[in-house]
This record gives sequence, structure tokens and C-alpha cells, in this order.
Amino acid sequence: MSFQLTSKNIHLVDSHILTASCQTREGGWQDASIDLNGYIGNEDGYFSLNDKNFAQSAEDVKVESSADKISLVASLRRRNDQWNSSQTFDLTDLIENDDGTLRFVRDL
Repeated sequence: MSFQLTSKNIHLVDSHILTASCQTREGGWQDASIDLNGYIGNEDGYFSLNDKNFAQSAEDVKVESSADKISLVASLRRRNDQWNSSQTFDLTDLIENDDGTLRFVRDL
């Protein structure tokens, strides 16, 4: 189950730190964050799980959420210094709320 179903106030800090208030198993809320740079990279203008530090070559980074999906959106620089605008990366099944802590899950 994706974390956005048990989280609120989801936003980015410094373009790469995903932050939210996450519900615990007991029903309380606690602030949590995860640095997406440690898990997601930029591979020639596209988000990739094969690399890290995407934010070093990204601009206009934001998260977009709906009832069933949360996405990372950004323009990413390519090797030729051109920009791929509005690249979208689905975070829905990659991050979970583990008792109030955001955790990256790589089961793809």
C-alpha cells in the first residue's frame, strides 16, 4: 500500500527530500522524511533507479498526488545539455509508511 493513503502534508524540501506527516499504527501522526537522491537518479534526461542524485541535474522539481498515485515531476538535463521537460516518475509503489517512518521499497 502506498504511503500517501496514510500520510498528509506531502511535499519536497530542497527539491529532493520527500517530507510528510505519517500516521503510526496507533493512530498518531509524526513527521517523516526520506532523501530521494539516495534512490533515484537521472539517466540521460529520464528518472532511473539505476543511479542516484537526480536533483543535481533537475529543475522545477515537485510532487503531484491524487487519491491513488503520487509522482515526482521535474525537468531533467540530458548528456547533451538539453532538457527533458515534465518527466514523471511514479513513487506509488516505491515508498511506504512503516509505522510513521518513510521507507523506500524496491520490489519492482
